[in-house]
Amino acid sequence: MREIDISKIFGSKCRTKLLEKFFLEYESGNNEGFHMRGLSRDLDEQINSIKRELDSLTELGILKYKEELKKKIFYVNPRFYLVDDFVNIFLKSYNPIDKIKEFFKNKNDLELIIVNDSVKTKLMNPGKSILDIFLIGEIDKEELGAFLSEIFYGRKIKYAIISTPDFYNRLEFGDKLIKNILTENGNIYLKDNLKIKEKLEG
Repeated sequence: MREIDISKIFGSKCRTKLLEKFFLEYESGNNEGFHMRGLSRDLDEQINSIKRELDSLTELGILKYKEELKKKIFYVNPRFYLVDDFVNIFLKSYNPIDKIKEFFKNKNDLELIIVNDSVKTKLMNPGKSILDIFLIGEIDKEELGAFLSEIFYGRKIKYAIISTPDFYNRLEFGDKLIKNILTENGNIYLKDNLKIKEKLEG
């Protein structure tokens, strides 16, 4: 299936990122809303761009706002007649790979990072992959858990973290589960200091 850049449909990347966040949060059961500065920070967009798009989306009836502590809190208008259509568009087009790459970019204590392409459809289908993410090395588990919960909107993600010595120990004893994880279809190697992919293909 060909993937398209839906920002070309909605006119700007800022608007697309806003709509994606609002409608995927809405679909997950969270319609408490967001304030402007929080959105600017979370989406890494200029506050002026965020304000312009929020005003436009509110004028169109897609979003509404309420005032709390002198701040406008924007949320999805549940009566907007295309709510379900927008939700379906963003469920089908959501691809977290770039966000995952950015998160792991400076995790220097990891020797191997494998992400299965099952994550691309995780919001719609749990999939049958053994693992969604496999890590060798050290990482803050709380930070990782919070990140995954945020970008997958509370969906359960199957991941495993093991130490380098434990990994080699399991390989030495012919651990079938480890071998199956390493050779699973759809694996994307984001980092491979151990040259595992090279050895598997050699």
